[in-house]
Amino acid sequence: MKHLVLACLLLFAIKGYTADRALSKMPERSSDVYSASHALVIGVSDYYGGWPVLAGVRKDVAEVSSALTAHGFNVRKAVNPTRQELISTVDDFIARYGSDADARILVYFAGHGHTLNGTGYVVAKEAKDPAKDTDGFRRGIVPIDYFADKAKGMASRHGLFVFDSCFSGTVFKAMRSIPDFRAEMLARPAKEFIASGTESQQVPDDSVFRKRFVDGIGGSADSNGDGIVTGSELGQFIQTEVTGYSAGVQTPVYGKLSGNDGEFLFFAGKPQTASSSYTAPAESGEKERLLAVIKRAPGSIEANNALKRLREIDDSLKNQPPVTTPERKDRVTTVTSTKITYVRTDTRYPYVVLAPVVAYAAGRRITAAFSVTASNPATFKNLNDRKEMLRSVIGHKIEDAGILPSDSMETVRRKIKDAAAKAMSFVCTKCASGEPVLKGLMIK
Repeated sequence: MKHLVLACLLLFAIKGYTADRALSKMPERSSDVYSASHALVIGVSDYYGGWPVLAGVRKDVAEVSSALTAHGFNVRKAVNPTRQELISTVDDFIARYGSDADARILVYFAGHGHTLNGTGYVVAKEAKDPAKDTDGFRRGIVPIDYFADKAKGMASRHGLFVFDSCFSGTVFKAMRSIPDFRAEMLARPAKEFIASGTESQQVPDDSVFRKRFVDGIGGSADSNGDGIVTGSELGQFIQTEVTGYSAGVQTPVYGKLSGNDGEFLFFAGKPQTASSSYTAPAESGEKERLLAVIKRAPGSIEANNALKRLREIDDSLKNQPPVTTPERKDRVTTVTSTKITYVRTDTRYPYVVLAPVVAYAAGRRITAAFSVTASNPATFKNLNDRKEMLRSVIGHKIEDAGILPSDSMETVRRKIKDAAAKAMSFVCTKCASGEPVLKGLMIK
């Protein structure tokens, strides 16, 4: 069975955002409304329990991630998770980012879905064909109610859950018009749904919905030309476009739960990025003062902030590494604004390089590189097999390390090293001859 398409948008109450605090004018960009934007994009394409492989999901994950990044989202991806991995990933994501009342949270799932006895499920890669093995099917599925429960428990002002999978769209009443969006609506709760149709409808593996979703948040769904795409506008756009494209074979519907009349927002008129594109012009003597800071305290937060400003006012410095002091002279680490390249000249022991490790803490993006030396040649394979897991866990541990904006560079580095040590202990206690070695660090 080719996977069917459901977009399920759950927009949540603005906790603590009372009417007297609502914006008095229309917002122009995401930062006017949200403190941060985080997205988790999940794709399951390689099924082995009897479900057809969905090669198009790989493209779904890549293109949706790219589109959301362009809208200012910090995007995480999970590819081909098992049922337990899917649940753990969503649990961790919601726990990590969903506690911020002012954040915008989005979860996107692409893969098979199934409706059984009126209940909808997303299908993990190990699930069996329900027509042949009902028990095996149940061991590999996650009910839609699980995502609804996660949504209800979030403190975040707005949450959006999108399911590009087959599912019944009968959980809400269809809407026939788009409400006029007003600034005061930001203070109202909102729970919206968009469904591509019923579980009996089919679409090609090359998802029509994904294309219309990306086009819609990019501005095509902006029906009144105000530069903002609301959940209702997106629903109507997908309904019209997909119904026309499929000649009525696939008929999306959209609606809201009773008592919810707020709106999830995409700012399509002005594509968002994680940081502002405005650069203040250089003041007289500013470059010299910044260079003096770097020379006086290399490796400090002040020095790295100075370098960041130098990059803004001098194009020739945009790809220069941050000011760091190497921990070992026999290793060289080069860091740019987009990647970390690690070169090792010491070959006495088997080793694994972890780069980049990315985390978000104290309002800053932290990018680091580590090396891990195997305790003996036999453990080298274990380290390599768990390399990506270790890199991910280190990132999570760094975010939980309690890094503060007021921390000195020395303190930040210590907390990062401690986080890496905890991650190593969790992932593979006896694999390494010592703790991960911090080889490069960039904070911006």
